[in-house]
Amino acid sequence: MIERRRQFQVVLQLVGDLLALSLAVPVAYWLRFVIEVQPVTKGLPPVSMYLNLIPVVLVLYPVVFYFQGLYHRRRIRSRFDEGLRVVVAVLLATGILAAGLTFYRPPDFTYSRLFLVIFAGVDITLVGLFRWAVAASLARIRRSGGNLQRVLVVGAGELGREVVERLDVHREYGFVVVGFLDDDPGRQQRDIHGVPVLGTTKDLTEVVRSHHVDQVMIALPLAAHYRTVQLVRQAGELLVDIKVVPDVLQYYVMKAGIEDLDGLP
Repeated sequence: MIERRRQFQVVLQLVGDLLALSLAVPVAYWLRFVIEVQPVTKGLPPVSMYLNLIPVVLVLYPVVFYFQGLYHRRRIRSRFDEGLRVVVAVLLATGILAAGLTFYRPPDFTYSRLFLVIFAGVDITLVGLFRWAVAASLARIRRSGGNLQRVLVVGAGELGREVVERLDVHREYGFVVVGFLDDDPGRQQRDIHGVPVLGTTKDLTEVVRSHHVDQVMIALPLAAHYRTVQLVRQAGELLVDIKVVPDVLQYYVMKAGIEDLDGLP
């Protein structure tokens, strides 16, 4: 189920990117040679020569996008981060395209460098717009109760409660918390912030299966580091997504595997 959701989101992003790339070529040609953002001094080049770039663009750019992490689906990613990744990926791909056209081009024909600059700008704009539209549509679906991921929070202490609060504020992320697990006997059979404590950490496997959990967020204190490692291994065997929420700055050494949740690392 989780993998199908991820694939669906990636497919939407890829389709949007391909549409943006396909449109960016004729739009850039129109701006450069028809509107003439800079006067054309060597005559109007055949539009077919530039349209021939579309197949190359449709292969090159998605590959670069992939290696820049634009198809690694994360629900918790800021728009700024997404936009920055798009800008870097488009500029990198355009640089590769420009270098390739220097060595491989039709006889007696040179592609306009200004066209490539305009194309990059148009592509950044269109890719950004398409991705924003996809994200906005998915967020609307999630807010209405669709395409949700069921989350189990391990740790009902201050950190775990803060995770629940942030997820409740940002419902567009598409998470619904089904409950807590906590080893404190005083927290058993209670509701915390309206979320039930479903058992102790020993009940992880049973709760994940009985409540159809998609993602486990582990929010234990630093003193429980060894237990956190055990739970990560156990949850990994259950084929669910795992997120570890650190409570101290030392955990930033794990940054490569941690996402930002509205200020929480």
